[in-house]
Parts: sequence; structure tokens; C-alpha cells
Amino acid sequence: MRLSIAIAESQTADVPALLRWLRTAAAHWVEADEEGTLYVAVFDDFPKSVEAVARSLSKVDDLSKVRIVLDGKPIVNHTFFYESLLCYGRSLHVPSDECHRWAMIAKADRSCADRSCVSPCWLICSACLMRSRDRRPDQQVEASSFAQLACHAEVEWCPRLRP
Repeated sequence: MRLSIAIAESQTADVPALLRWLRTAAAHWVEADEEGTLYVAVFDDFPKSVEAVARSLSKVDDLSKVRIVLDGKPIVNHTFFYESLLCYGRSLHVPSDECHRWAMIAKADRSCADRSCVSPCWLICSACLMRSRDRRPDQQVEASSFAQLACHAEVEWCPRLRP
């Protein structure tokens, strides 16, 4: 998968650290215009580059001002996407069944309203996603499948995601 991120210099206090992580991308460059400097990186090996992407985004003051595009599709909820990056990074250090166990624990801790939800991912719960994580309030989400919910939650990219 191809992931690109563009970060305005005004959104980061630690530019040297940001540049260090962006330089691990397949391509990176700096753009400048009347609004200031913009750091751009393209990761052709995403999600293998999840650590560099997560570290780069961790240097940003306001994630909503970052431009993130995954395989040509703009990411809408940057904070939620960042959470999914961290989750996937943690999952690399545990057996795959730990993801499902973590999902059940996390949902219980967050007082999930849908006790029947058996999603293998804590970021995808049909009731919670439709109610509180919907980034497009003007659109009604009609997800008839887990794959559609994963797309709506913007976590379909996760290699650990198996319904």
C-alpha cells in the first residue's frame, strides 16, 4: 500500500525529529509556498513502515491539519487513524489471538453498548462506530458487512484484521 503524509512546519515543534522519521520514506521532499513550509513523505511499503509513520505523526501538534492519503483515498479521521497505527504497532509484539482478546477487554472498559459485538478489532464495533466514531454526520452508514465497517473505520489496511 502507498501512504502519503503532508505536514505543515507550523504544526510541529520538533522539526529535526520529524525530518528524521520522514527520511525513512521511499520519497520525501519539502515544499514551500505563501502559507509556509510543508514536509511530504510517501511510504510505498505501508504498513511495513508503520513505525516511521506513527513516529512522524507523533511529532504533530494538530493531527487534523495533516494531509494523509492511503492508496489514493484521503483519511478522514486522523486521530483515529493514528490510534490504529499505534494498535497495529503493538500487535506486532503479541500473538494474533491477543488482538481479539484486547478487543474484548477494550470494549468492556469503554462501556460498549453493543454487548453482542464480536468484532476482532477494538476499533470496530458496529454500535460504537455508528454512534460516536462517525466522522461524516451528514452520511448514514449502512454497513452490511464487517469489511464495510472496517472501511468506514479506516482500518481495512491492518494486516491483523481478520473477521
